[in-house]
Amino acid sequence: MTLFKEIALLLSIFLFMLLLTVLTLNFKNASESVNERLYEDAKNTATSLSLSLARAKGDISMMSIMIDANFESGHYGNISLVSLEDELLHERKAKKEIPNVPSWFLNIVNLKAPVASANVSAGWNPIGVLNVQSDVSYAYTQLYDILISLCISFSILAVIALIVLNSVLIIILRPLKRVQLQAEAVVRNEFVVESTDIFTKEFRDVVIGMNTMVLKAKAMFDKGNKALKKQKELEYTDKVTKLKNRKYFMHKLPEYLKVDSSSKGGINIIIEISGLIEANDVIGRENVNKLLNDIADVLRDYASQHQHAIVTRMTPKEFFMLIPDLSYEDGMILVDGIDSFIQDIVQEYDLESSEVYVALGLSEYSYKDKIGVLLARADSALTHSKYLKNNKYLQKVENTSEIMSKYEWKNVIVNAIEKNNFSLITYNIVDAKNKEEIYKSISYILKTDDGITYSYDQFMLPANQLGLSNGIYKHILNVIFKKPDTKLRGRVCSIKLSYDYIMHDETYKDMKNLFDNYASGLPFKLIIELPDKLVRTNSQEIKEYKALFDRYKIEIAIVEFIGEGTDYQYLQDLRPVYIKADKNYFIDQNEHILSALKLITDSAGISLIATGVSNMTTLNTLTKRDIYVIEGEVTEMIEL
Repeated sequence: MTLFKEIALLLSIFLFMLLLTVLTLNFKNASESVNERLYEDAKNTATSLSLSLARAKGDISMMSIMIDANFESGHYGNISLVSLEDELLHERKAKKEIPNVPSWFLNIVNLKAPVASANVSAGWNPIGVLNVQSDVSYAYTQLYDILISLCISFSILAVIALIVLNSVLIIILRPLKRVQLQAEAVVRNEFVVESTDIFTKEFRDVVIGMNTMVLKAKAMFDKGNKALKKQKELEYTDKVTKLKNRKYFMHKLPEYLKVDSSSKGGINIIIEISGLIEANDVIGRENVNKLLNDIADVLRDYASQHQHAIVTRMTPKEFFMLIPDLSYEDGMILVDGIDSFIQDIVQEYDLESSEVYVALGLSEYSYKDKIGVLLARADSALTHSKYLKNNKYLQKVENTSEIMSKYEWKNVIVNAIEKNNFSLITYNIVDAKNKEEIYKSISYILKTDDGITYSYDQFMLPANQLGLSNGIYKHILNVIFKKPDTKLRGRVCSIKLSYDYIMHDETYKDMKNLFDNYASGLPFKLIIELPDKLVRTNSQEIKEYKALFDRYKIEIAIVEFIGEGTDYQYLQDLRPVYIKADKNYFIDQNEHILSALKLITDSAGISLIATGVSNMTTLNTLTKRDIYVIEGEVTEMIEL
């Protein structure tokens, strides 16, 4: 219960008891007043009526008429005239009626009408005694009406008092609400600084303390952000040409060689500049650097014409270009253009083409290739180019035959979606230091009608080629939300979604409809993993997805992280639960980069997870670098 509710409840109870006490006292006074009035009315009637009866000079019939007239004109229970010898001369009694009030009122209120007496005489001769008693039924009705009036009055006062109390509490506790919102923001790893212009000293001191803590955390994040950007530039950038270097290329390449890659393949061009040592003797080191920069500018210009192209300086004399979705034929035209431009640059520096020349190797790649295969193929193309007269070698890789044709794969996948032939499986994400399971990573397999089972890597390859992968992701999300696995109840589970699926026009609408109807019934906490190249742009689309996920308490995580962003503020804005990176990324980074990254993630409450950890040797290397949360085959070797 909130402090506002506690104070409001306490004061409301106090106010209710106060008003109830006042109401009880008022009603008690009213009851006593009614009792007194009953006697006073009876006494006054007895006195005035006895004087009237005296004028009758002892005429009993006349006195009877006067008593009857007085009885009919008032509210009396009994009027009687008794002689001195206790003989009843005349009497009028009211019919005994139940008062028109609730029974509970009769049970708690006990009224007794007293009898008032007066002597009646004719001159000096006494006639008898007149007894008068008021009507109790009428008194009950009057007292009940008084009670209702008191209740209405005090109810109105109570409502007014509660409204005033609520308003006063809102005004007094308004700074506390700001403190609460700031505390909630801190829990969400948001850096919110509140104004200290608060009247209440205790609240002001709390806000000052919270602001100090938030500013320290923000300073840590900013320091880590600045250090990581600087170290990334040093670690990933060639000092001479300002192109990306080999280390960057090796970390970036897995993004293009995976089953859910947005690109299905393309070309590699490897460029080697021979004779740089001789050129250094002729034109000097400074001019050689200018020559390399001019060549880098040419390659950068060509790469900028193709989306997601990479151009890197692999060694002092080798450049590498990877261009997704470019055909072999277009690649040959590109090679000719690059060769022509570089020859012109060499001539501008008055260098002999026989001493300083370029060798170019063109080869194709597929997203199914292994990194070693791709590099070996590129090196082979470069080696062959050196033996050719024009120093250009164009290597076309013939497609290997598939186990099943595309038509067969299409039938299998479409049939699996229609008949729900996908089965969810989970993998552990483990904290090796504490030896405990942290998350469950959800994946899925495809089982055909014939009982043949295909893993994610097997069926997603042809699904990408056939344009069916988005349909698979949509189907799996529907299964997770509409038919959740009860065995995962109470767990924290994650599922990875691809770049293409998230950016598909219909995905946001589909997700929103799915969440609206089924998110509240999900028995486990869900984390959706998104590729780093998608979220680091922090585009409007990503902000909309973030808002959608927050609305249904679904968190996000970042995968395929290699730290290539120009600014890491997006980590603070999106607040992912964790960042996944390949084991080699953590192993290859120097201590400065890793420390800067940990400074950012620690201040923002983000965990680091190493993926693809397959053996204890790699795990030991990671733990020495304070990376303990892992995913991969080695999790099966850790006793939890």
